[in-house]
Amino acid sequence: MTHIESLHRAAQYLAAASKSFLPAKEDDSHTNLGWNPISKSFETHPIDKTGLALAFNLEAYSLDFIHPVSGIEASFPLGGAKHLDIVNWIEREREFCKVPNEFTFDLHYELPYKEAFDDHLVFPKMKEEDLKPHIQLRWLADKALALTSSNFDMFSDIRTWPHHFDTGAIGTNLNEAGSSFGVGLSIPDSVVDDYYFYVSKYNGNESINVSRFSKLKNGEWKYDGWNGAVLKASGRSLPEVLSFFAEAIKGYS
Repeated sequence: MTHIESLHRAAQYLAAASKSFLPAKEDDSHTNLGWNPISKSFETHPIDKTGLALAFNLEAYSLDFIHPVSGIEASFPLGGAKHLDIVNWIEREREFCKVPNEFTFDLHYELPYKEAFDDHLVFPKMKEEDLKPHIQLRWLADKALALTSSNFDMFSDIRTWPHHFDTGAIGTNLNEAGSSFGVGLSIPDSVVDDYYFYVSKYNGNESINVSRFSKLKNGEWKYDGWNGAVLKASGRSLPEVLSFFAEAIKGYS
């Protein structure tokens, strides 16, 4: 199991908890995650009236039940842990914290990995140096998106969607009715074989074809199956990412 795969898989426990404990929303937004730059964690929406949430702490490589006042209520290290033990721990802690509804690990989508979430799936042990690059990228994405929001009249919350494990937001301008921009950070996939930042514009649900757009100084346009601008994320600074977002957004005009 690669580092990225282990992180992507770990986020699924938060998605399953959200699905178990929160009212369902048609767009699946009840399962999306926020990034806490202080604790370096992904967090669910509050799962009870007290503000309790389940978090995936990248620095500690653990799952944590956290409370907005008392902090960490319980923690489970992921290195060497089996899937069944993680599921049983979440259910025990859920019951102890008196969160309504039982925890069920039941994903309604498939992940791009061959190995299933069977009882004996084991999470690899990871070192601090293995986790630091991933923490830095999520911090960079969160910060760059927050600053990029000034390019738009309206900007959605910055959230991570557990299915594709992308951190993103939607930007719209009042003078462009029916159109919107998707901006964010994606893990490696068929578009780019590295973490990458992206910008894509849509009219309704249709992406705008970029095949004849002028070349970008930072990043490149992609139009083979997916339309948009991409920038490989490894080694990038905040000014570089902001420059890419601004140039790509302007490129659509």
